[in-house]
Amino acid sequence: MKQRGFTLLEVMVALGILAFVIMATHQILDSTTKAKDASDEKITELNALQTTFRLMDQDFSQMTKRKVRNESGDFQEYYLLAGRYILDSQYDGIGFVRDGWINPINLLPRSQLQAVGYRVIDDNLERVYRVYVDQLDDIEPRVQVLLKGVADLTFEFLDNKNEWQSQWQVKSLPSAVAVTVQQIDGDPIRRVFLVPGSGQTEGLEEDDEN
Repeated sequence: MKQRGFTLLEVMVALGILAFVIMATHQILDSTTKAKDASDEKITELNALQTTFRLMDQDFSQMTKRKVRNESGDFQEYYLLAGRYILDSQYDGIGFVRDGWINPINLLPRSQLQAVGYRVIDDNLERVYRVYVDQLDDIEPRVQVLLKGVADLTFEFLDNKNEWQSQWQVKSLPSAVAVTVQQIDGDPIRRVFLVPGSGQTEGLEEDDEN
């Protein structure tokens, strides 16, 4: 019995079907890869946000009434510095002293107090801190980049009347701090952190203990 081969038309149709299958498979693989990359990027962003808010919670919850001395040896007026362009921030910045910086049996040549701050530089949210609280030398603060692509950063402060203030220029600590972070192409995210302060804004007296 004589065997019959494929005609040119059948070969062309088979090649066309094969090319279609390959193209479809490539598109599916490309879409899957892009979806995975987008998912990984989103997970990275969420992890960065969680880390940022965790650090803020640790810092704000241990805020203390300790004034900082500048290079001239003079104490700053307030325990908490906050406002537009503080610490050379593009947006709001904040600086204060926190307690509880672990120093096991005083092995390290520093106290358990830490001067910390948050700011935005070149669209990056940074946590800055100094090994020594007072600015009695020219040592630059250490910088930790927490978030990239930040479009805005604002702070609000809760007083003893349960009212939120956009500025805090009194000689006491607020009872809470609200932080709003907005990343590029993202919605604003607001978190509230408790502070060991009374939020008192009236009848304050100068605290000379420090």
